Amino acid sequence: MVATVIVLPALLLSFWLILQYALVLHARHVVQVAAQDAAIASASASADDAGSVATGIVERSAGGITANVGVAAGGDTDRVTVTVTADVLQVFPIGSYSVEASASAPIERFIPEPERR
Repeated sequence: MVATVIVLPALLLSFWLILQYALVLHARHVVQVAAQDAAIASASASADDAGSVATGIVERSAGGITANVGVAAGGDTDRVTVTVTADVLQVFPIGSYSVEASASAPIERFIPEPERR
């Protein structure tokens, strides 16, 4: 009986920690993919909106475990950089969990033959 009182809370605590870790890892991977795809989309000739691409990916892949998705795009004349942030669902009652990922891609543009050298 005494062992149950000690072991059961320890098992529940370890289960919550493992579950929280898994949610954060999944959200981190999804945010990284969203940043990469948004950078590629905004660097291409079609010039898709980086915010809508990244937000769409995060909502479809991790919509239930993420909130407050933020997208910031910037760069210069040669590269575009996209940073995606999101808050992760809190299963473990201590701490706050958020993830952030950045990706950059070269801007696609035509360079005439004489200027390539």
